[in-house]
Amino acid sequence: MTGNLSDAPAPAPPPPPPAPPGSVWKRVRSVAQFVVALAGTTAFLAYLLFAPAAPPPEPAANPRPAADVVEVVGPGLIRVQPGSPLDSKIQVGAARRQTITDAVITVTGRVAASLRPGNGKGNDFWQFDSPEVLTAYTDWQKGQADITFAEAQLASAKQLAAARLDAQKQVVARLEKLVTAGTDTAKDLAAERANLIQAEITGRKEVHEAETAVRTAHRSEAAAAKQLQQAGLAPELLRSTSADVDIVLADVPEARLNRVQVGQGCQAAFFGIPNERFGGKVTSIAPVLSKERRSLRVLFVIHDPNDKLRPGMFAEIGLGTDPRDALLVPADGVLHIGRSDYVLAGAEANTWRVVEVQIGEPHNGDVEILDGLKDGERLVGKGAILFKPLVVRALQPPTGKEGGR
Repeated sequence: MTGNLSDAPAPAPPPPPPAPPGSVWKRVRSVAQFVVALAGTTAFLAYLLFAPAAPPPEPAANPRPAADVVEVVGPGLIRVQPGSPLDSKIQVGAARRQTITDAVITVTGRVAASLRPGNGKGNDFWQFDSPEVLTAYTDWQKGQADITFAEAQLASAKQLAAARLDAQKQVVARLEKLVTAGTDTAKDLAAERANLIQAEITGRKEVHEAETAVRTAHRSEAAAAKQLQQAGLAPELLRSTSADVDIVLADVPEARLNRVQVGQGCQAAFFGIPNERFGGKVTSIAPVLSKERRSLRVLFVIHDPNDKLRPGMFAEIGLGTDPRDALLVPADGVLHIGRSDYVLAGAEANTWRVVEVQIGEPHNGDVEILDGLKDGERLVGKGAILFKPLVVRALQPPTGKEGGR
């Protein structure tokens, strides 16, 4: 019974339930949307392929170039169109003469040496700003002392040689009389005459050695003096100054040496004493340039009875402060190009000429012209900087035509 039941076939699975009506309509809508999108895309592509192209735009007429407001019309000549905006931005001035006391050149400097009184404890003594200068000064003093000693030795050697020679001559003369009288032999006379010749030779040798010592002392003193000059100090100035003075050393650049001369007035404003000015005059100019700074050292003496200054103090020094007749122009009218300075001086109507000038120090918004302009010449003042690119072009040498044009 049990075996019959296991061999009976399994019942069939039930059929799937019918699809609901809503899912059919969703598939229909999806197909319809796809067909519509495909049709729209096809129509747009057909429009792009078969639609007529738009006509090309009419070419615009070339505008006529406007006249240049400013232009280079020749070597060193610039023309400005009258009434243009640039013409209204510039101010025209003129070079004028005026008496001023401003410095010709302003440089930096320092107190190189100071002579102080001994205050009852000895002679006046020098103080220097560096041990090297002190060593050179000591060697120079030693050279002077050696000269004095060597010259005294030379005088003594000459005196001794003359006295020895004169004494020996007297001995020879006395023996000649005795030999004539027969009291002494000729042999003794010959010996004394030999001694006379020996005295002459010895005297000349000693005088020569003394003269050589004098020359050596002079050379040593000159070498020490050169070392002082290399350090920027003049030996003559150290020898001639009195107490309560300071020697100030100013470094003048090599390019401005022509503005400095002995006797010029000068003023020093020390950074440690900003509210006081010390005046003086250029007393010495070093004969050699500083190798490191490429500058010339100018010395002047300042009286400092209150002992305010110390060796090594730095200052701003104005050289050439004596009243002078200077040619001034507006500082805005000077253009610095490369290593030179230029102004725009009046030429023809509405035309300016590029002129190279040498300038000095500024003065109340103006600048001193040392060379290049004359009194009363017209020039561009404020607004000259607007011309700088054209000035550079005007200074360029003319080039030949390219390609045979």
